[in-house]
Amino acid sequence: MKSFQRTLAIGVFALGANAFAASDPAYNAASVVDIDGVIAAVRTAPAGAALEGTHLTVKTKAALVDVYLGPTDFLRIFKTNFPVGNEVEVVGSKVKFENNDVVLTREISIGAETLTLRDPHGAPDWKNWGVEVDPSAVR
Repeated sequence: MKSFQRTLAIGVFALGANAFAASDPAYNAASVVDIDGVIAAVRTAPAGAALEGTHLTVKTKAALVDVYLGPTDFLRIFKTNFPVGNEVEVVGSKVKFENNDVVLTREISIGAETLTLRDPHGAPDWKNWGVEVDPSAVR
């Protein structure tokens, strides 16, 4: 019985810790922007960090913009790279996060390639990544 109580307590603690770690900003369809610029830098936020994954710094005519693409492992599926110096067009939701502006990317275009990372409502495509789909449920 004591073992069960300890396990339950550890499970509840872990659940609480995960709830606080999920503080990433929400996509807001009302704040969608279209950004044209040049990739100035590429960085990866480590696992466990807020907005973990691949970020681009895009230099527009007016400013440097932090652009969040998504989890790095998910992006590797597409075998797409983001070379510094390339022109890029980003469509996404501009939100405040930790007192800074960040664009949560829905779609990114480099040259003739376009990669869609979220649905029109902002739900990330990686949300169900790796989940098996029942073919009879797909129409």
